[in-house]
Amino acid sequence: MSDYIQTDGASFFRVGRQAYVSAELYRRELNEIFDRTWLYAAHDSELREAGDFLTREVGGRELILQRQADGSLGVYLNACAHRGARVCNERAGNTQRFTCPYHGWTYDGQGALIGVPDRSAYGLPGHCDLQQSLIRVRHDSYRGFVFILYGRSAVSLAQHLGGARDYIDLILDQSEAPLEIIPGAFDHAIKANWKLLAENGVDAYHLPFAHKRYLKYLDTLGTDPASHRRSGRGEALGNGHALIMSGPPSTGRPIAYWSPLFPEALKPSIEAKFDELVRRFGQARAEEIAHTNKSLFIFPNLVINDILGLNIRTFFPRGADQVSVTVWGAGFADESAEERAARINGLISFIGPGGFGTPDDVEILESCQRAYAHAAIGYSDFSRGLLAGSRRHVDEEQNRGFWREWSRRLEGASVRPSQALAIAV
Repeated sequence: MSDYIQTDGASFFRVGRQAYVSAELYRRELNEIFDRTWLYAAHDSELREAGDFLTREVGGRELILQRQADGSLGVYLNACAHRGARVCNERAGNTQRFTCPYHGWTYDGQGALIGVPDRSAYGLPGHCDLQQSLIRVRHDSYRGFVFILYGRSAVSLAQHLGGARDYIDLILDQSEAPLEIIPGAFDHAIKANWKLLAENGVDAYHLPFAHKRYLKYLDTLGTDPASHRRSGRGEALGNGHALIMSGPPSTGRPIAYWSPLFPEALKPSIEAKFDELVRRFGQARAEEIAHTNKSLFIFPNLVINDILGLNIRTFFPRGADQVSVTVWGAGFADESAEERAARINGLISFIGPGGFGTPDDVEILESCQRAYAHAAIGYSDFSRGLLAGSRRHVDEEQNRGFWREWSRRLEGASVRPSQALAIAV
């Protein structure tokens, strides 16, 4: 293990709090983790038609993602080959070309340079090579989730996802219709180290303490007040990925599990959805799909929450003590307007800026960071369940899995300049 982790492998596992405050370590993480790991960028449903594009910051770099005429996806750095200005300032749209607002260089939908004012003054040839085109970024997708990779690596996306793929499948098997991102996103910042958010995304232990207001609210609606004590499991899935799963949930689920949070009129359609899941997969898998809450963490910065609503969250460090966060809601294309409304209400009521969950978590994580800033000597403990060898959803094996991968990637690594990265198709 690294200098930041203390463990005997059997009874205790602790992380030195300097890991959350060190500016030098933050720079190493950018180089050794975010510049050399598959990062979630978008979902296929956000780019439906030929020419549709998104501009999005991923891993600290601005990208253009565009649907090509043949249905494939193009991903480019949003930087002109001439002087590096952004060639697209819109968040989304549909176009066949991008023109740099600085000097008018123009690129087609494949990123190739097709127009230069006063081209002859540059001595440019009539055709264009990659040096005069937008820089292409390596990308791949799994079941509609699009990931990018900045550095050269022999590790494929499938190899990186590893055991997490089974749980992406479990989430997406809720419906035979495709997943789609609900328009709009929730962007916010937290004055805390990014690793605190990685821990929190698969931490069920804090629910009855940090989110007491939410549990009291559920009580007023007639839900089961003991729901947070339901059985479940926590798993380290390898490669730093992690999972917590528990159920049945008192909050209900728009797919096949009704609760008092939903309108009474939705009961028949929800029951019909469960019957369909049983027909497709059998009783056991249908119950695992419909009657359990799942939070899936994909190393280093993606969380897929399949709970009251379905949401996708990414985060990226802006410093040792600052992280930016983006959350998207998601649903399935065959949902009725009432079912979609239930999903959105669930997302807003817990995850949104005025919800029960996010403000509580932000306050707690920022309080941790403030303590570390002037009391960083010492260790944070992740030993829960280790001695007993248990894998309950309220234990911490999933957190230990994250820290093992973090340590593996940083062990023996020196700071290397970002210009040494190889942007590759």
